[in-house]
Amino acid sequence: MSVGLLVVGAPRSAGADVETLLSMLPAHLPAPVVVVLHRGPHDVLAPPLGRRCALPVVEPDDKDDLVPGRVYLAPGGYHLLVDRGSVALSVEPPEHGCRPAIDALFESAADSYGAAAAGLLFAGHDDGQEGLGLLQARGGRVAVVRGESESGEGQEGEVERLSLADVGGWLTRLAYAARGRVQP
Repeated sequence: MSVGLLVVGAPRSAGADVETLLSMLPAHLPAPVVVVLHRGPHDVLAPPLGRRCALPVVEPDDKDDLVPGRVYLAPGGYHLLVDRGSVALSVEPPEHGCRPAIDALFESAADSYGAAAAGLLFAGHDDGQEGLGLLQARGGRVAVVRGESESGEGQEGEVERLSLADVGGWLTRLAYAARGRVQP
């Protein structure tokens, strides 16, 4: 994967879709994956999400290093942020009524990784829209996975709109995307 970090955000209703996404990840992924799934503070999600994933799915502790080939799931009750090479857990107030919040993760990825990050947002909640826009503005590759009831496909304002079935192809394209654009 030519990106240095993949961030994923999803509302609680997309839990099964996140499990499907994780099952698509290759066993030797050369980038860390950081996931915020809206959840309650006592929901146990890492084992069920990891059952079909070739990579270890962990709930990190504050200041854990980001390791390629590992999936980091935001612990219940904490915002999960990235800070170039490590994670940070925050108890700042909820955003959009959620902690963990997708916007908090995406904004930290935009600040720390910029164009070296890719963001995938599952539709269905306002949380994540602003952060995805910031990540895109900083040069990151971004896409939205639409729900089955949403129509349309392709790109809208340079944000790719994907069905869950299209996500595997999007991940493959990330692997072959150039790291940076050469300016004339």
